[in-house]
Amino acid sequence: MLLKIQNPVVDFIFQNSLKLKGSDAETVTSNEDIQPTKVGWASVDITVSSRLRVLTGFLLRDIKKFWRLALLMSTLLYEIDSTEDLLSKSFQLDKLKDIFKAAESTVIELGLDKVWDVKALVDGNEIMNVLELKPGPLVGEWKQKLLAWQLAHPSGSAEECLEWMKQSHSKRLKME
Repeated sequence: MLLKIQNPVVDFIFQNSLKLKGSDAETVTSNEDIQPTKVGWASVDITVSSRLRVLTGFLLRDIKKFWRLALLMSTLLYEIDSTEDLLSKSFQLDKLKDIFKAAESTVIELGLDKVWDVKALVDGNEIMNVLELKPGPLVGEWKQKLLAWQLAHPSGSAEECLEWMKQSHSKRLKME
């Protein structure tokens, strides 16, 4: 009896075609179920126009240098039309290429193509000092909020970020 093992397409491509490590495939596929509600930026006041940038920034910070490959894989796995004739397949490939290029250009135009290398404007110690917090999960929450703010305000300064944090923290305390 022959045992047939089924591997996801992404794993096969990473290991056999690209000759990369299996863990690289896991990095890409582990991000496929990310939902906006799990990101933690919902409690930050972000304009509607900045939400795409913030969400994309969080996703790319997780995927890191594999973002283009993840984009390519998701584009290739995206079905435009289920017709099977050769002319249609050629058209679909051109359409998928256009979708990939448009998404790639958007990421670059937003300045997010190396977002994982961007350092936080304010570190955890400064957050604790400014907001008078003790070490713990609340500091981690503020780091996520700070990152969301920083993604929404790419030209913002550390001083502006600290001012926003103070205002947001005082609003939060008043509501409690």
